[in-house]
Amino acid sequence: MIIFDFDQTLVDTSSVEHLRASRNWKGVMAKVSTLPVYPGINDLLTELHKKGHVLAIVTKSPDMVPKWFIKNYGWPIDIVVGYHDVRRRKPDPEGLLLAIEKAKSKPEETFHIGDQAQDTEAARAANVTAIGVSWGLDDHGELLASRPDHLFQTIGELDSFFSEVAA
Repeated sequence: MIIFDFDQTLVDTSSVEHLRASRNWKGVMAKVSTLPVYPGINDLLTELHKKGHVLAIVTKSPDMVPKWFIKNYGWPIDIVVGYHDVRRRKPDPEGLLLAIEKAKSKPEETFHIGDQAQDTEAARAANVTAIGVSWGLDDHGELLASRPDHLFQTIGELDSFFSEVAA
């Protein structure tokens, strides 16, 4: 199983960060169609799914945001755990553990991909492999300091990693 963070991992949401920070979700949804998916993400998700990986998103945004992308880009993602699905958000592992449970998977068979130190913390607390990605960051010092199990700067590097991992 592969669990993705959403913001700055799959989609560049930096232009609506001020709306997210104030929890103005109507404002975010009004601009959702203008948010760019990072180049290569669509192909990566398709390839991972074809290789038999169960894919999920765990995000601190309400699930309507990533579900818009799943619907409009045809992403092969069946499990979304959003802001309202948990009581405790990252760095607490509750969302990751809920996604693992929904997929009937096991932590030792799970990867979590995110761009923040709290993603690494949540992965560690859930006993899953922590993968840090820095393509959406201006400053990746905190992510580096969190010492994820793997760190990738490009989507191509992440794709190559999963090409070597059995489904």
